[in-house]
Amino acid sequence: MTENGGNVGSDRPPVVSTDAPPERLVRHVFWKYPLLSVVLLVVLVAVAAVAGSPNSPDATIAAAAKQDAGGAVLAFAQELDGTSSSSANASEYGMGDPAQIFVVKPLRAAIPLLGPISLPNWPTLHATDVRDAVAMYSAATAKQQIDWASAYDKALGTITAKPSGDAMGAMTSPSYAKIPAPTGNFGPVPVMVEADVKLAQNGYLEQYLQASAPGHSTQLPVIWLYDHPKMLATASRLGLTDDQWGMVKERGFPVGPWYLAVPAVFHVYLPGGATGTGFVLWNLLFFAIMLFAVPLLPGLRHLPRRLKLYRFIYRYPTPGELDKPGFKERFGSTHGD
Repeated sequence: MTENGGNVGSDRPPVVSTDAPPERLVRHVFWKYPLLSVVLLVVLVAVAAVAGSPNSPDATIAAAAKQDAGGAVLAFAQELDGTSSSSANASEYGMGDPAQIFVVKPLRAAIPLLGPISLPNWPTLHATDVRDAVAMYSAATAKQQIDWASAYDKALGTITAKPSGDAMGAMTSPSYAKIPAPTGNFGPVPVMVEADVKLAQNGYLEQYLQASAPGHSTQLPVIWLYDHPKMLATASRLGLTDDQWGMVKERGFPVGPWYLAVPAVFHVYLPGGATGTGFVLWNLLFFAIMLFAVPLLPGLRHLPRRLKLYRFIYRYPTPGELDKPGFKERFGSTHGD
C-alpha cells in the first residue's frame, strides 16, 4: 500500500497470457520424441507408396551385355569413334579417352587369359586374333582409328531401328543377329568389339574397371552402362531420367532422396543447371538466401513461433513443479525465479 492508499504497481499493464517461449526454464517432453519419429515414419511410408522410387536391382555390365548384346556392340563402337556419352563427359569425370579406358586397355590386359571366343552369329576368335587387332589399332594414326570406328558405327546404324517415344536421349540397339552382316573398311574394330562383348558378358570388364579405379569402384562401370542403350531405356521405364525427376529417386530405395527436390529443380529447369559449375552456383545461391535472407525477413522468421512448433519439444512447468526439492537441488536458482 502507498501512503495515499493506492496499490503498489496498480499502474502496471495487465499481464497478457501467451504460450510464447518464456524467459525461464522450460521442461523438455522427451516422451514425445518417439511419437514424432513414428509419425515421420508413417509419412515417409506414405510418400514411398505414392511417389516412391522403383525397387529394381542394380544394373551390372554383365547383365546388360547378356540381355542386350547389340547395345554392348554399339557402346564399344561409339566409345571408339568418340560419339558415346562417356566421350562427351570424359573431361568432366577426368577419366581420359573412353576408347582406351573401356576398349583397348581391358583387351590388352585380358589377352594372356583369353581362350577361344565364340559368340552367336559371330566368327570364332583366338587370342592371337585379338592381339593382332589391338596391335593394328594401336599402330594406326588417330585419324585412321576414328575412320575405322566411324564407318563401323555408321554401318550399325543401318541395322538399328529408330527410337520410339519421347524419352530423353532415347536410343535403340542394333539388331544383334544382323551385326556381322555389314561390310566395309572397319579395320580391326569388329574383332576388338567382339572380344570386348565377351569380356563384358563374363564379368571381366566390370572387374577390370573396378580394379583400375579402386577409389571410385563404381564410377567407371556406371559410366559405361550409360553408353549402353539399355541403361537409359531402363531409367526411362522406371522414371529415373532428369525430365522424370530422377534425381529424387533411387533404385532399390523406395522412399528416395526427396531432400534433393530443390537441387533437382536447379538441375533440370534453370540455365546452366545441367553443368557441374552451374549446378553448384545455383545451390550456393539458394542456400545463401536461406541462411542470410530468411532470418532477416519479417514475418517469415517468426513463422515457427506463430505455428507454435516449439510445443512439439517442450512444455511449461506445472504450478509448483519448479519448487520441488529435487528440482532445486539439481538446478538451484537457474529456473527463473
